[in-house]
Amino acid sequence: MIVIGICDGEQTVRSLLASYVERYKQETNTEIQLLSYSTGEKLLKNYMLDLDLIFLEIPLRKMNGLKIAEYLRRYDAQVRIVFLTTVLTYVLEAYDVGASNYILKPLSYAKFCKELARVHRERERVDERSFLEQSKNTLHKVYFHEIRYIETNGKNTLIHTEKERIASTRQMKQFEALLSDSTLVRCHAGYIVNLRYFHKMEESMITLTDGTQIPVSRNRRKAALACIQRFYGEET
Repeated sequence: MIVIGICDGEQTVRSLLASYVERYKQETNTEIQLLSYSTGEKLLKNYMLDLDLIFLEIPLRKMNGLKIAEYLRRYDAQVRIVFLTTVLTYVLEAYDVGASNYILKPLSYAKFCKELARVHRERERVDERSFLEQSKNTLHKVYFHEIRYIETNGKNTLIHTEKERIASTRQMKQFEALLSDSTLVRCHAGYIVNLRYFHKMEESMITLTDGTQIPVSRNRRKAALACIQRFYGEET
């Protein structure tokens, strides 16, 4: 399923996008969920990390769309943000806050389809990264993006995914090499954490979006912080 959001103060714009979603579903047989918000405050209050794409108006009446995007990027680096506007005034600022595209209204169905195509391509790129893990009598296909964290478990390790826990005989150094150049970062001798699920870091602890707390060792804290800042587009 693809989850799309629309945040726009105009009912006509939200209705137009809803009609595009229904048309696209019929033409491609794609399962899509549309979440509609009339204000930025409602979007932030009810935000779902499952969003793949959001169309965001500039400017919104009470809270500027640029500010909304800035808040979103603090805890979701993956969602594709496409700004909708009637002027070109905010182009540079839009890309500064992590916009994926900037479209002048009215949004056409052709441009809507192009954005959906980009979501599909990004999903394929992310989803293809995986490895096989043998656990007792079961062979698992483990996708990088589904791993929340990995921890030592006695002499072995334990992989925590979105759906299950998988016992592994691999050592942490092996996982560190296997998962290099990904969003998974070793933050402690006994832990590797996926920055896709990062919520905050305080002192020697990283909190994930589900509330899980992962320790950060003193000698790895600086490197972990630099990885977090790079991943979320902040200056290090």
